[in-house]
Amino acid sequence: MTNIIEEYKGRIPNAILEDYEKESKNFKITKAQEKEILDRIEKDYNNALISPGEAIGVITAESFGEPGTQMSIWAYEKLILKINNKIKILPAGNFIDGLMKLKGSLKLNKESEISPLNDLDIYVPSLNQEEKVEWKKVIECSRHKTNKKLIKLVTASGRRITCTDNHSFVTRSNNTIVPIKGSDLKIGDRIPTLNNFDSKDILKEIEVYDYNCSEFIDENGMIHGKHGAANIIKNYIPLNGLTGWFIGAYLAEGYANKYGVMISNINDDYILNAKQFVERIGLNYIEYFHHRGFAEGRDLKVNSTQFGRFLVELCGQGSDNKKVPDIAYNASNEFVSGLLRGYFDGNGNFHVDRKMIRASSNSKELIDGIALLLSRFKIFSYKIEDKKGQHWLLIPYKYAPLFLANIGSDIDYKRTGLERLTEMAKGFWNEMSQDYTDMISGFGDLFYKTAKKVGYPTRYVNNFTNRQKIGRTALYRYMKIFENMAKKKDVDIKEELSVMRRMFESDIIWDEITEISYVKDDNEYVYDLSVPGLETFTTFDGIITHNTLNTFHFAGVAELQISLGLPRLIELFDARANIETPMMEIYLKREYRNDEEEVKKIAALVKETKFHDIVSEFSINVMKMQIEAALNKKEMKELKINEKTIIENLTKKLKGCSIREQGDDAIVIKPSSSKESELKELYKLKEKVRDVYIRGVSKVKNVLPVKKTNEYVILTIGSNLKEVLELKEIDETRTISNDVIEVNQVLGIEAARNAIMNETLRVLKDQGLDIDIRHIMLIADLMTITGKVRGITRSGITGEKESVLARASFETPIKHLINASLVGEIDRLNSVVENVMLNQPVPVGTGLPGLLAKMKKD
Repeated sequence: MTNIIEEYKGRIPNAILEDYEKESKNFKITKAQEKEILDRIEKDYNNALISPGEAIGVITAESFGEPGTQMSIWAYEKLILKINNKIKILPAGNFIDGLMKLKGSLKLNKESEISPLNDLDIYVPSLNQEEKVEWKKVIECSRHKTNKKLIKLVTASGRRITCTDNHSFVTRSNNTIVPIKGSDLKIGDRIPTLNNFDSKDILKEIEVYDYNCSEFIDENGMIHGKHGAANIIKNYIPLNGLTGWFIGAYLAEGYANKYGVMISNINDDYILNAKQFVERIGLNYIEYFHHRGFAEGRDLKVNSTQFGRFLVELCGQGSDNKKVPDIAYNASNEFVSGLLRGYFDGNGNFHVDRKMIRASSNSKELIDGIALLLSRFKIFSYKIEDKKGQHWLLIPYKYAPLFLANIGSDIDYKRTGLERLTEMAKGFWNEMSQDYTDMISGFGDLFYKTAKKVGYPTRYVNNFTNRQKIGRTALYRYMKIFENMAKKKDVDIKEELSVMRRMFESDIIWDEITEISYVKDDNEYVYDLSVPGLETFTTFDGIITHNTLNTFHFAGVAELQISLGLPRLIELFDARANIETPMMEIYLKREYRNDEEEVKKIAALVKETKFHDIVSEFSINVMKMQIEAALNKKEMKELKINEKTIIENLTKKLKGCSIREQGDDAIVIKPSSSKESELKELYKLKEKVRDVYIRGVSKVKNVLPVKKTNEYVILTIGSNLKEVLELKEIDETRTISNDVIEVNQVLGIEAARNAIMNETLRVLKDQGLDIDIRHIMLIADLMTITGKVRGITRSGITGEKESVLARASFETPIKHLINASLVGEIDRLNSVVENVMLNQPVPVGTGLPGLLAKMKKD
């Protein structure tokens, strides 16, 4: 039985498999039956997932349960983001709060709100099933009220992440990347850490003027300051290797303020590089030799206010506050190589005896940035903090060949040490070296099966197969062994070698969790992003984490319900005229349902658009006594609305007002009367203008095209079935609303009866409840038998019962009994409730006939 379950790991979440395993122990199930059950579970699970790439959140997030609202990261957790092709490092809280302030958000409940981002070019590094890192578009962001308690994970490499314990991560199982909940992780488990960070959008140069408050730029592209020619500097600086080197030197050995920049180092080659860069950008320098402290020192000073401001703004000031500038993440390999060489030549050591390269800084942000840049060349580093608060970066000697080839050193004794480490590293890869940190897990019986195929003794692979972890260096050796044996014996192991190669060449390190603790959070919110595909994004510390917007609620996401559970059942059985979250599922005719662009156009036509939706700013011109509305051209383009349509609708609604265009991007509304005493009325008119209907289906507040099976369906927040069915593109035979009263008004009582049944069954199914449909049919029949929809309330079905006692048993018993006694009402005791109250047989079924028997006389 266990072997069959193993086959489904990675295809079905572990939590579901564990539940199945517990339940299946209570029954006798054959292997064939078990496979059939697991196939059905897998099918249901896949149907529950939302199609990748679709805008899922506006309605999906409405089904957030309590765990869902807490699947998020800490406000101060920094994210790697590419915004309009520029990479930036920003705290999650600042970034998402800023987006919601800019774009607005949809409040889901008292705890959560969400903002769709499909219209923005925002990307994050994301892991795919090939174990490669690629840039994926962010389609949503969300924030949720925090429960003040977060989980903090620390890995063997010194990386850390703080999030809610319901936040999910990914792990490796049977050579597949699968999600795992944070609360299910334990010490010793491994989570992915980035080790290949690159950007295809290369920044060629940087504009100095953007980073400091200069006086002006002349026709030759030179920036002038307040103090004449001494402060002139080139505006555009190329992001080449020498520029990168100087930035790295500043981060390691530099100081800057409003008066200029100083680089301190005793080495001739180091200072020579600095001089070359300063001359290249058109500045002068002064060189000082001194004996401050216990040894000879040398400073290269550049007196330039412009350059000093530029470096402070770009890289920070002081050893505690320095950081890798954002431009480095967007620059070429040449620039990054130069920056790392300048930094390690100034602040690094190449320890042959300790078999490592290391550097230190007072600034954690700087160390984190250097670690991220090293991963550009697939060099993985380890972070530690000593007792004095100093942050260290350690690079194992096995990466020395990569360091030498891609970064190198300009200082003789350091280059010698690097070359010796490189020679030692060759032995590391070729000998029986063990890699205790860079280990890969979740490969199943891959090595055992391959060994059997090529005739290699399985006892050599049993150890790491049983432990399910193998070092990357050991993996490299076994790949060579299997490949050679397969050639000799002419055995086809292409598929197995392909999986091993994917493991070996992956862009990540499976970093072991060494510490798990809970911490308090004083922030109001926690935050999350939604990314399609494998649904992962990466923190600045390099930890790849799993977003949760489309996997948090297995049943709820499957049907994109809004109101769920008991509140929804109460709405249905009370037959409420105004439900809390009305929605429609709009199906389209054959010629539209698979055309994504057409679906978007139809969705724009359906959404109710009011004047304020397409206006960026309202203002009152008191001098001219008129309202001026600045149009949001981008929003108008998306909604396919033009000025003519706007003016027509405003004219219909605002009688006695003059409405005209002002330029290409504004509308002017002027009342016919413009007396000074009527200024108050002008303000009232301004508020009225905001809510003027422009286009779309009234009451439909928002729309969301999603893909269901093989067609697009438009989901809505708000319902107006009558108007929607009048649209020629709509398939009226399948379009539905969750508002039962509206269905009755538009389609009739039989349709309302079916709606009650379908909506009730949907809620019960979402909660995992299996109820015989005949019970639901009975309730639906009872609610609609009179030709109108009646609720099971004191004024509905229950209030209309023939029996006084039955009415009294539901609510307000005294009222029913008094009213019945006043008119002399008789209870015939014909039904169930009143007979149970009186403890006598119910006159239905076997309780209906009496028994007569003829007795003999004595």
